[in-house]
Amino acid sequence: MNRVAFEAFDYTRDDAFVRSRYEFEGGREEGWAVTRNGEKHLSLGPGHRLLRTLLCGICSTDIARRFLPFPLPQILGHEVVATDPDSGGRYVVEINDTCEARGDAHPDAFCAAGLPTHCPGRMVLGIDRLPGGFGPYILAPVNAVIPADKIPLRTAALVEPFAAALHAVDTSRPLKGDRIAVIGTGRLGSLIIAALAAWRKSSGTECSITALALGAWRADHAVKMGADDAVDMEQVKPETMKNNFDLVFEATGSPGGLESALIMARREVHLKSTHGQPFFGLKHLTELVVDELSLLPYSKETLDYKWEHENRKNEKVYSAPGAASDTAAGGMDLFTGPPLEAAALLGSGRFQGRLPRFDIGIASSVEEIDGIIRPDARNENSLVRPRGGILYRGNGGDNPLLGFLASGRRIRTSRCGDFHRAIALLVENPAVAETMTGWLITHEAGEADLPQAYRKAKDSDMLKILIRHDS
Repeated sequence: MNRVAFEAFDYTRDDAFVRSRYEFEGGREEGWAVTRNGEKHLSLGPGHRLLRTLLCGICSTDIARRFLPFPLPQILGHEVVATDPDSGGRYVVEINDTCEARGDAHPDAFCAAGLPTHCPGRMVLGIDRLPGGFGPYILAPVNAVIPADKIPLRTAALVEPFAAALHAVDTSRPLKGDRIAVIGTGRLGSLIIAALAAWRKSSGTECSITALALGAWRADHAVKMGADDAVDMEQVKPETMKNNFDLVFEATGSPGGLESALIMARREVHLKSTHGQPFFGLKHLTELVVDELSLLPYSKETLDYKWEHENRKNEKVYSAPGAASDTAAGGMDLFTGPPLEAAALLGSGRFQGRLPRFDIGIASSVEEIDGIIRPDARNENSLVRPRGGILYRGNGGDNPLLGFLASGRRIRTSRCGDFHRAIALLVENPAVAETMTGWLITHEAGEADLPQAYRKAKDSDMLKILIRHDS
């Protein structure tokens, strides 16, 4: 039985920090009891490991934490580098607490289908209930603890966001000769540039990387991060670069950034922003990214859409009422009807023994796309499986989003990445790792100065701030 007691800053709904006293008591086999200020706070089952925090980065998600639908107060921080207080060693921690991450003997349907980051029952380190890395100790799922001794300590603090950036590149893999743009060169955009530069060198794929930045200093910074060239978007209108890039990675955190990306991309936009705002009538754009869904033009070929590594067959198809009735290929199980009726089917025998989601959705309007993403306001379930596709069948009209899809182009999304893959690429590309760390990390602060550092991180000119635990 292990027990640690400590003080840490809780983040509250009014965007403030208060000091709280925590106790963790338990063990890997028996589970853990977490108390806060002497009261029961959280009970964790088996499969969690006690680690001591060394460094933790402040992320844009931390800045927007009070707007997310998860309980507060909480110890924030998910970009964690930690050590084992007993055996030593340095680790980074994947953020999702799932049955796969805990090593549960009986995984749920999502973990069994290779979608652990979409496990409905998951907690998320420093975001959803699980105390995060702004405190001196964390409880990490045993399979989420990844050795990081082969890379420098400060580089390790960037593994979590770098893995998310690399995941975008692996998902929308560039082709030989592609002209690629990254729009938005803040924390995430800078890491996408670094990931593209490392991926290009390791893969030997010839492609160009252009950074689209707001301001001359950000443009200069983007070139240092690995871009071949940079455009100051304060001096250039997006319309002058219409259809100028094969692939555009959008990381602005704003609807305007995506609108610009649609203008400039001639094949694909990869969307990373989760700003919570509607976009040309589409209300659930953020949820599209959370579920890693793709928007694609309808065709007989896109009916077979799946991610490259997935070994599966599309069998279940949902078609919204406005789409034509001849939407499915032979042998597919097609349901056509209102979204709520489709949602009621997910728990029925029609989906017994498989992931309780349709493989593909088909829509003819932004309203129908929204209905597929979130058919029921009472829960967060999509009709379509995570990493599935929503196919648009219709004309663009005067809606730029629908026009983009109707012209044969597509939007893909991604969320969390593979830490093992990220570390391996950084080890293989030490120059990229050194540049990334040197130019992205601008400040460090001790844990006692967290409130001040958090306020500083809100500055639009600020990049990455690390919180350091010295004890």
